[in-house]
Amino acid sequence: MTLKFSATLDRLIDLRNNAGIRAMTGAFALRVVITIVNLGLVTLAARTLNGHDFGTYSMLFSAAGLLSVVATFGQQIFIMRSWSEYSNAGDEAKLKGAMAFTALACLAGGILVGLPFFVWLSAEHDTLLALSATLHLVCFALMLTSAHVTRGAVGVGVSDGLTYLLVATCPILYLFGCLAVGATIQIYTIFLTMAAASCVTVMVQMTLLRRRVRAQFPQIGRSRPAFELRTWSARSAKLWVSSSLEAANQYADVVIIGYLMSPTVAGAYFVTTRIANAFAMATGAVYIFSTRHFPHLYYSRQHRELDGLLDSVALVTLAIVAGGLMVVLGGGHWILYLFNADYVPYYGALAILTAGTAAVAAAGPCGSILMLTGHEGRYMAIIGGTVLMRAVGFFVLIPLFGISGAVAATAISFIALALLMRSASIHLAGIDGSVLRLLNGWRLRRLSQPAE
Repeated sequence: MTLKFSATLDRLIDLRNNAGIRAMTGAFALRVVITIVNLGLVTLAARTLNGHDFGTYSMLFSAAGLLSVVATFGQQIFIMRSWSEYSNAGDEAKLKGAMAFTALACLAGGILVGLPFFVWLSAEHDTLLALSATLHLVCFALMLTSAHVTRGAVGVGVSDGLTYLLVATCPILYLFGCLAVGATIQIYTIFLTMAAASCVTVMVQMTLLRRRVRAQFPQIGRSRPAFELRTWSARSAKLWVSSSLEAANQYADVVIIGYLMSPTVAGAYFVTTRIANAFAMATGAVYIFSTRHFPHLYYSRQHRELDGLLDSVALVTLAIVAGGLMVVLGGGHWILYLFNADYVPYYGALAILTAGTAAVAAAGPCGSILMLTGHEGRYMAIIGGTVLMRAVGFFVLIPLFGISGAVAATAISFIALALLMRSASIHLAGIDGSVLRLLNGWRLRRLSQPAE
């Protein structure tokens, strides 16, 4: 018994001293703070706005979130992958060209997506609300791209910490200010505060990125950029479709439910998904941590370090999923009550959604692995198939079962997504990024070498 206890204690000490576990824990802690702040914003909005106005806010927020990803034109992953690929190779000409390519693509995306969105909103809402939501869309799209490149070049704190904390904190301060002075809360002001926070974040991140690039490539300002337009355009197109479909999985359901049922029901569904998506805290921490280190380890062929990274990710993800299931399923009624007493009857919907989001979290970074290793096409097919499955389920099940049909369609599509991502990651990239890699001891070695 003493020997077993001693061995267990040594194992725990080894985990504590493991650099991967420490870094992953830091990313998770950051994600916990981000999740709490964002849930605080949703809770405050749900309690201060009436049911119809909160539903309208939820629908516009979801639509802007979806289209902001569309407006990046696939540059989030493209520029992060290009940074790792070209900086490791010391190819400053292609790095400079890739950055210019990304800047032009983001500018075009903001215009081509923002203008139709403004016209669409103006037809149904007042001009000020349409303009503020559009500004939020465009600024948030720019921030998503800047956050991804600074994640790999500068660090997680500057990228994700600044990105998601500031954008949620500013509207929270506005809502508290309105409550303190008794002023009327305006939905358009909430979007304006988020747009302003996004602009400030982009400026800070670009300043720090410029310093990082200058330090690593002192002559980059004088170098002539090199372009591979055909390759980059094809790669960006695949990443664009994939990331857009992924965003549809996250945001489109609230918009669809709002139109099929009502803004009030959409607001209730929005709250339910925010709680169930607490597992996105695990997915987000995994995504932040793995996408910062995975491209460098993969392209520099550090296979042992890559295995250690994925082991750490899987271990922490497993702990989060198990703990999250107990918290959400055990205290779901109380959590819903904190948002609004009217949402307590939606506990059954919350339980079903939680099963689906837990499955996606357990898949870990399998989707990111596919995109970062050149298998964007398969990733796109999987995301597209599950989004289609979900949309068909909505239009078939919602008229029959209401919100219960919506959450059933969502949960089924999420579980299918997790299983297909893991299978594709193993067979195409030779890497299992899910928690199931822990079943084969502490390490499931890579099945193949990185592609040239």
